[in-house]
Amino acid sequence: MRMRKLLAAGLAVVMTAGLLPAALAAPATVHNEDAKVYSGGIRLNKTAGDLNSSNETVISLSVEAPVRSTPVAVEFVLDATSSLFSSGDTTLIQQWAQEIQDTMADKNVSVGVTVFGNTAETLYPMSPLTSDSSFDLDPVDVLLWSTTQSGTNVQAGIRTGLADLNTATADPSNRVLVLITDGGSFWRLDNSGSAVNDTYNGTALGNADAAELAIRGQGSELASSFDALMQADNMQSGAVAYTSTAVEPLSDVLDQIVAAGAYTNFEKGIYYAAQELDRAADSVKVVTVGYPYYADDADMASLTTLARGFYDYAAGLGTGFWCDSLEETSSRLGEIMDTIYGEAVDVVIPKGSVITDQIGEGTSPFAYDFDVVTDQQFTLYVEGYGAMSATLDANNQITFQDGSTLVYTPGDNGQQEQFTLTLGQDITRSQHVELTYTAKLASREASEGDFVLYPNVSAWLTRANQPDEQLLFPAPYFNLSLTDGGDGGNSGGGGGDIDITDPDVPLGPLPDLNTDDHFAYIIGRDDGLVHPLAEINRAEVATIFFRMLTDDSRSSLWSSENPYQDVDASAWYNNAVSTLTNGSIITGKPGNVFDPNASITRAEFATIAVRFFGGSYDGEDQFSDIAGHWANQYINRAAVLGLINGRGDGTFDPDAPITRAEAMAIVNRTLGRKPVADHLLSDMITWPDNQDTSTWYYADVQEATNSHDFEVIEVNGEQVESWTELLPVRDWAALEHEWSSANSSTNPGDVMPEVTPDTAA
Repeated sequence: MRMRKLLAAGLAVVMTAGLLPAALAAPATVHNEDAKVYSGGIRLNKTAGDLNSSNETVISLSVEAPVRSTPVAVEFVLDATSSLFSSGDTTLIQQWAQEIQDTMADKNVSVGVTVFGNTAETLYPMSPLTSDSSFDLDPVDVLLWSTTQSGTNVQAGIRTGLADLNTATADPSNRVLVLITDGGSFWRLDNSGSAVNDTYNGTALGNADAAELAIRGQGSELASSFDALMQADNMQSGAVAYTSTAVEPLSDVLDQIVAAGAYTNFEKGIYYAAQELDRAADSVKVVTVGYPYYADDADMASLTTLARGFYDYAAGLGTGFWCDSLEETSSRLGEIMDTIYGEAVDVVIPKGSVITDQIGEGTSPFAYDFDVVTDQQFTLYVEGYGAMSATLDANNQITFQDGSTLVYTPGDNGQQEQFTLTLGQDITRSQHVELTYTAKLASREASEGDFVLYPNVSAWLTRANQPDEQLLFPAPYFNLSLTDGGDGGNSGGGGGDIDITDPDVPLGPLPDLNTDDHFAYIIGRDDGLVHPLAEINRAEVATIFFRMLTDDSRSSLWSSENPYQDVDASAWYNNAVSTLTNGSIITGKPGNVFDPNASITRAEFATIAVRFFGGSYDGEDQFSDIAGHWANQYINRAAVLGLINGRGDGTFDPDAPITRAEAMAIVNRTLGRKPVADHLLSDMITWPDNQDTSTWYYADVQEATNSHDFEVIEVNGEQVESWTELLPVRDWAALEHEWSSANSSTNPGDVMPEVTPDTAA
């Protein structure tokens, strides 16, 4: 057996889903990963039980919506102009306040209320709503406030309401903006955020003026429809002051508007309200309650049509409730509020969402096949229904009592063996759903060695309201040790060594790192900071080592294609991941995913570094908290080589995510770089968050972010580098152009963008 220093093995060890320990002849056990938690608190888990004597395992997929401990925030944005009041009547406001209190108190919901006229104001700032707290929305205050207003500015209401909503502690996906409006608006916000409208001879042009223009032109002088209005390419946000000395100045100004191909205040108000709501819908849930704009006034017909178009557009961004009159909003208030809470607030995973589970098989380096045991029951547990068990019918389907349907696809005729479960009801914040079935290791290759087996290829949840996003379940796996032609046991646990010592397995050409040129390999983030104490992720690590390859190694390994379903061709890290995967330098996770945003632990990064040096370690532990850890030898070896340091208290903290500064320090040591703060250059690139020269990482961050020439000097008996000249930061995007051209690549994701969100740390 021989040991070879191999970057490929180092990175592959760290960047697989589970690191394999030395084989153990033990009863069958399984390694189950931690549940995956997604935005809004959605928790997905997949576990497998031990293999029994028949090589069967019980598999469970569970979906948990956030429990009521997960906060939700709702902002009500009310049109407080005369359309909400009748002769000073405050009844509707009182009804809204009472329904909000009755529906949402004591459910971990915070509520805010913003009102708008020609300006907007939050009269009830975002606050937790409990039965013990008074929901102090005084209808008289709303009425008095409305008397200070001179028109309607839906855009201002949305912007002010969203600002209050975003003060909540709730996750953005658990924030809801409820807009109550008739859709009419003839004020808007200019680029400075001030409320403006157009005037003639100092008098505001109002909705009646727009109506007059529509009547005079029989509707043809306004936008023909809301859709046509949204296509406008000459819409002005700033105020326009028209003047006229004509006997009938308004009529003359209307002629000026028509002649200029311009738009009225009403059209502009609706246009910018729609733009504002569209932006809000990118970050929060939107609910719109609409009612007709002057439907009983024939002179307003064209304006009524545009206002209804705004409601239809708003409803399409989320949930909508149309009432044929303002009075109907009052009579339907209980229904509306229950639906707002039930659908927009409480429902996390809607009815019709689909769980897909692809059953496991492997071809290399070890062929195996798991099969669903189809004659045993599938059990679906849904809170409120309990456990529901059934076997597949003649069509390989099951319909459960709650309306959920399961469809099984056998793995024959070239098909992927899998099943889909379509949920028959909404999953709310307090619910738990779990599906259990049995799978069997039906066949395996009788090779000698240590192998990892996954009972599923991939499993994911697709929500009915977000069909383009797949939320992945974790992947359980078995470790299998086979000796004497196939006899052996299974062992579980995460972490450990991958055997790269077999002398009969050709390793191919080794990639080389560039230890001669001190190029900057980290370029900071778009906010102008370097974030030394933030975590570093898998995509960033891949990009760092991609950049540190020699040009010859990079060119020989170049690829722009990879097997990962979560690495898009246009992703900034696509080439790095594709090239390093092509060279067997990195590998993905089960189910053909790379998980680019996942963090890396201190132990994993230490393992990467020490692989460059080879050798072994047989002495005592260098740190007090690594006994029995899968990376024990790697951590000890890295410490002896001087690549890593502990926490200062004798510990290493191996499973903590590594920070960007710690990663830079280890990369610098691996490359043989030895910067010191007193021997840098005054005109180097500096960072607002790396100004303190006394921090342990100051020089390492500067080394990682500045390209420079240097000479070796001796300081206190140690050879270090003294910078002599700054060099231009290497244009990685331009170099990717060259590399892709040289390798005849046509993938549109070849070239890393000039400005990227978090490019390579």
